[in-house]
Amino acid sequence: MLYLLHGKSEQRKEFIRNLTTELSLTPQHIYDNDIQSVEIENLVSVQTGLFGDKEMYVIHSLARTLDIKNLLEGYAESDNIFIFSEDTVTKPITKTFEKYNATIQDFGKEEKIKKNDFNMFSLTDALGARDKKNLWLLFQDALKNGSPEEIHGILFWQIKNLALVKTSQTNPGMNPFVYKKTSGYAAKFTLEEIQKMARDLVHMFHNRDTYSTLDIELEKFILNI
Repeated sequence: MLYLLHGKSEQRKEFIRNLTTELSLTPQHIYDNDIQSVEIENLVSVQTGLFGDKEMYVIHSLARTLDIKNLLEGYAESDNIFIFSEDTVTKPITKTFEKYNATIQDFGKEEKIKKNDFNMFSLTDALGARDKKNLWLLFQDALKNGSPEEIHGILFWQIKNLALVKTSQTNPGMNPFVYKKTSGYAAKFTLEEIQKMARDLVHMFHNRDTYSTLDIELEKFILNI
């Protein structure tokens, strides 16, 4: 199943939340920084899980980056759910999705709101440096500029990089600059600590809003680093 959502961010998020509730699925969010670690062209081959479970992938702001003409046919035929979430789209992109009978939702133009130019990826450096105080302060700013889901995805991306470097004898395919910087960060953690952080992030995402909200769990996570 294939979806193209574009326009107002909050309405896209609400649509995805409603769909996940309706289908009882946990979405897997994919951002541009995941491209190196996610074999996006092979997601369709996963098909259903061991017990017939479907997977839901939310692909953020990548319709212009990916070779969608070659990807969408497989995505449209898959039992899994593929949601492209975009701020804006072009007519050629829309026509490509229409060709594969995608469900297309236009939520209208996002209203421009002046806000500070906050870099979400500053969180990854603070996490890597194991700077709890700075990470907590950046987290407060991040909440004003993005969703807990976005923050969670960025922190999890950094933990995955730390795990890759910690368990590899050589560069596992990263940009040389990123590899060098991440290697320095990885030295500040044991492998067991990295694995625990990864488990904690997975657990809190799968159980968000069951015991407490994701933003509260993320704050607890940061204060325990």
